[in-house]
Amino acid sequence: MIFPWFYPHDLSPLFPSGSASDDTRLACRLLERMRQDPLLSHERICIEVQNRVVILEGVVSSDEVGRRAHACTWSTPGVHDVNNRLRAPQR
Repeated sequence: MIFPWFYPHDLSPLFPSGSASDDTRLACRLLERMRQDPLLSHERICIEVQNRVVILEGVVSSDEVGRRAHACTWSTPGVHDVNNRLRAPQR
């Protein structure tokens, strides 16, 4: 998730804040969808969004969970691309 820096009121920001707030909303929407999914709700998945590209990171309990998280992410409106770095523990 991207958190914008705040500038003093008398200075204009160097970067537009529109895309950062859109990315934040997208990350929150995706987080809520994963929390509602019984297979994903107890997993520790890091969600980062940069310019509508979602980066998923973490160790998940199985390959099936990783695939479900990937599918859930792609089906979320507003996602432009997914970088899935989730991995299941080696056996």
